[in-house]
Amino acid sequence: MFLLWSREEVCRYSGPAVDAAGNPIPLPVTSHVESDKIIEFFEHAAAAEHGLRWALVEREAHQFIGTVGFNRFSPAAELAFHLRPEFWGRGLMREAAEAALGWLWGLHPSLLAEAFIERGNTASIRLARRLGFRSTGVIEDGAERYVAVVHAHQASR
Repeated sequence: MFLLWSREEVCRYSGPAVDAAGNPIPLPVTSHVESDKIIEFFEHAAAAEHGLRWALVEREAHQFIGTVGFNRFSPAAELAFHLRPEFWGRGLMREAAEAALGWLWGLHPSLLAEAFIERGNTASIRLARRLGFRSTGVIEDGAERYVAVVHAHQASR
């Protein structure tokens, strides 16, 4: 996690990070202690069943490369994804995000999925559109809200 969250280019559009108690974590992180707090946040969300993140591991080298999952499930499932820059542009996050959305909609076929993406984050906007997300035009905390439903996701395949 430190290799991911210590990178300025990963954190540039990530929004604020907090630990399991809601305390701010400065980004990019400067220590393993700080990145471990992000792991604890993900574990806490999963245990409380209000969010879930998967670790992405590169098949050949078996190394951690990023995360994909949901910051929350209600009222809409908020998709979030982060990838180490040296793995950008290979289609890995699209594959991972499609799997995450497939899992979500396999359990909850009509659940709305959303993503919040800052306007300058063109790569994430492109990915969201490929996944069937569409802009709502609504800006929240500096990020634009994109939404998708299972029908739009299936139609894009």
